[in-house]
Amino acid sequence: MNVDTDLAHLEWWANPSTCLARIPLTIEAIADDAWNATASPAFDQETREGLEFLLDLSPFATLRFKNDAVVDVSVGHSGDLKQLRLRAVSDTELP
Repeated sequence: MNVDTDLAHLEWWANPSTCLARIPLTIEAIADDAWNATASPAFDQETREGLEFLLDLSPFATLRFKNDAVVDVSVGHSGDLKQLRLRAVSDTELP
């Protein structure tokens, strides 16, 4: 089975000039608009707490690919914050 993975960053922006968090990821496309993502490297406690806080505020973030292309995504997890599920969202789904 050929699994295609890539590097990207998950970003939370307060406004166009202030990035609250930027998390490096390894992503695997599971559909045209969805990815499984693994945080790399593993989080320290402060980063984990910051990510939990941001996800509690909003599940929406920006996925930035290594070629600088971006897509707005909804971020989900099943308890393990190192393993994330990302789904592209349209402008109408964003708050």
